[in-house]
Amino acid sequence: MTIGAGGITGQAEIDSYVSAYVELCLTLVNDLAIESRQGRRTSGDARLGDAFADLAANALMRHHELSSADVDDLMSVARRLLIAVDACIAGDLLTASFALNTVLAEFGAVPNLHAEPGGPPQLAFHAAEAPIVDAWAAESATALAFLVGTRQTHRLGQCSADACDAYYLDSTKNASRRFCSLACQNRAKSAAYRQKRRHRPE
Repeated sequence: MTIGAGGITGQAEIDSYVSAYVELCLTLVNDLAIESRQGRRTSGDARLGDAFADLAANALMRHHELSSADVDDLMSVARRLLIAVDACIAGDLLTASFALNTVLAEFGAVPNLHAEPGGPPQLAFHAAEAPIVDAWAAESATALAFLVGTRQTHRLGQCSADACDAYYLDSTKNASRRFCSLACQNRAKSAAYRQKRRHRPE
């Protein structure tokens, strides 16, 4: 799968499959590739510990185990996905496409069907036997590729709160979301209130 100048034809809405894997992509980026989150610097062993717990608890981890080496490899993937996310937000879809195409090719992102035991076949963009790093890299890049190809990249955003670099997928009807979380929204409101009080005439 690659992204061309003509985009990807078909449904222009973000379905549950794409949404789930865009959210996974942004979890990887937010846990492993940014410098500040919700007012705190994210670095070192503390960040890796938080990332390991966050990723291991992801619903998409069913029937998989995540090792420390996997998290290290996912950090490299996350940095590459970050380039694509930033390019999407900036409207530079050619740079986003180049970054995504290299990940799609390297991690074997090809459409196929495989089923959980006793379940119906499900569409996936990684081989059934793919290691967790390869599977998540392929699915994350594919989901972002769908956003690019269906002209839905305006649904990606970066938190407007101070000291937070986190990204989010905006599912509001009018694409009005500005913060990665309620915590950052409340921090921004409190900061605006304090600023207003400081400039209030005595």
